[in-house]
Amino acid sequence: MHNMSYIMISILGGVIVPLQLAMVNTFRNTSGASQIQSTFVLYIGGAIASLIIALIVDGTIKPPLYQQTSWWMWFPGFLGSIYILCMFLAAPQIGATNTLLWVFLGQMLFVTIIDSTGFLGMQIRKIDGLKMLGLFFILVGGLILIYNEYKNINN
Repeated sequence: MHNMSYIMISILGGVIVPLQLAMVNTFRNTSGASQIQSTFVLYIGGAIASLIIALIVDGTIKPPLYQQTSWWMWFPGFLGSIYILCMFLAAPQIGATNTLLWVFLGQMLFVTIIDSTGFLGMQIRKIDGLKMLGLFFILVGGLILIYNEYKNINN
């Protein structure tokens, strides 16, 4: 697959996150479910979708080779649940735009650490001045959004 294909797949993933955020908050508001219950419903749907996709793509579900894995490799589902819960708690308070901006900044800062160190077996990638400049611009964008919101509240 060409790099542009992966970029488009990444953009699709990025489009799904705010859609998911809005849908689960609407679910919570209309169903009377708590944030954590709404997150649980989201993960049930995700598990079912993953099962269907695995059956379509692989034709079967094979048990993993437990002996060849480390304990921390089983942790992403837990982390994903906390990630989703954090977004769903923050969005009603600070808005979807601010929530996703700060989530994105947090992701970019931590992935920069992962890239530069090879943390958890990832390939080491050089962090250069342009990447740091890009992170700086994201931070400045966040500060501008906060300033604008603060200014609008006080007017």
